[in-house]
Amino acid sequence: MTAGQHETEPVYRAEVFVADGALRDVCVLDTTIDDWRRMFDGLRAVPGNHVLTWTLSGTAESGALDASVVWSRREQDPEESASLAIDVDGVWFTCYFFDIEEMEFTFDPSDVAGTATFAPVHAFVTWLGTATGREVIVTMEGTDHAAMPALVRWRP
Repeated sequence: MTAGQHETEPVYRAEVFVADGALRDVCVLDTTIDDWRRMFDGLRAVPGNHVLTWTLSGTAESGALDASVVWSRREQDPEESASLAIDVDGVWFTCYFFDIEEMEFTFDPSDVAGTATFAPVHAFVTWLGTATGREVIVTMEGTDHAAMPALVRWRP
């Protein structure tokens, strides 16, 4: 740990970002609609551009988005799906709204080739943790993130 670095600050480790064909997941576990609302409210300060796209209608929205509207629309029409894509300096973090109880964004580790290109991951993880007020973990791509070791961790 370097001087001035907080113990929970995300740190670059090359072995975490080996391009192995699998994505990496950025997660907040055990979430509620209130966590989702804080994340959506935090989009005003996200360190990049964002867009929400609805699959069936093909409509794209940016600007002020509402978590309740997203989850309500998903519940009303099970065929409808949405994705929220956030571009932070060329690294795309995408959420597909699989489960209200877990906030999950994916990104391609091949976009992170060194300390300099780790900056967008650092910025995104820090933003997500600050926006939600919750711990954020980065794991290998998977479905049971709570049982997986955290490759990167940020705590408020």
